[in-house]
Amino acid sequence: MPPAKVIILEYVCPGMGIVMANIMFSSPANDLRKALQDADLGVLNPTPWAFMLGNCLGWVTYGILKQNLWIFFGNCPGFVLSIWLNLGAVKLLYQKHHSDEMTKKLVDYLAKKDDDRSEEHVKAEREGEREGDIEEKISSASSLREISASKRWTQTIVEVTSQRAPAPILHENLVMIISIIWVICIAIIGLEPSLEHSTREQIVAYLVNLNLVFFYGGPLSTIYSVLRERNTSSIHILTMITNTLNAIFWTAYGFAIQDYFIAIPNGIGAIFGGIQIFLCMTFPRKLRSNSELRVQ
Repeated sequence: MPPAKVIILEYVCPGMGIVMANIMFSSPANDLRKALQDADLGVLNPTPWAFMLGNCLGWVTYGILKQNLWIFFGNCPGFVLSIWLNLGAVKLLYQKHHSDEMTKKLVDYLAKKDDDRSEEHVKAEREGEREGDIEEKISSASSLREISASKRWTQTIVEVTSQRAPAPILHENLVMIISIIWVICIAIIGLEPSLEHSTREQIVAYLVNLNLVFFYGGPLSTIYSVLRERNTSSIHILTMITNTLNAIFWTAYGFAIQDYFIAIPNGIGAIFGGIQIFLCMTFPRKLRSNSELRVQ
């Protein structure tokens, strides 16, 4: 039977790491499900989900190369979930754009219709016509204009509802760029026979750790915000705890198997988590008013 130290570091820690990682990856799922029901993305920021896709795909590839089931199952569910998150985000982003375009077209049409009627009234008054003649002339001109406007409005509705209005593609581009980078990487390590196995592992490890740099932007911006405002309400307690525990477990496991590609980035994540915990113990949580949230 292996010693207790080996059991804890090489079995318990990665096992708990799998649990914490999948809790962390699934944390946005309920928010996105609610957003899909409400047909509104709201304050959700989908950009981290694109990097989550690359991060999980990278670690899944690394786990396969290392023949390590801990790493594989710690990230495979997150990879599948990230596909759903990004598909939902694209759907809501386009739905918002589609709704905004429809509203804008409707407002423009109604404003133009009102302006045309006002201009016709002023023109008739300047010509010195009687009130009845004015109204009759306006009514006649309006009827012709209504026919023309109705055709324009019908065309506008067709253009918008048939999804002909140009849509923003920023998030789709980000997901595609990350996916293409990883497809190229996997193709190189899988199809190039001259590469040694250790070289394949290093290529994936360096790329996945580069992807992690973008994840560190979240904790860093949160820490900066707390120090500036002396208010920890921007820190989500459950997310902070799961992220920190996840990083601690994988750091311990990485050092136990002497895999510093696992240990070092997760160690940095654990440090960031510790800093946030310290801030929560130091600064109070002040509820923000709606006006403050709107300004931010």
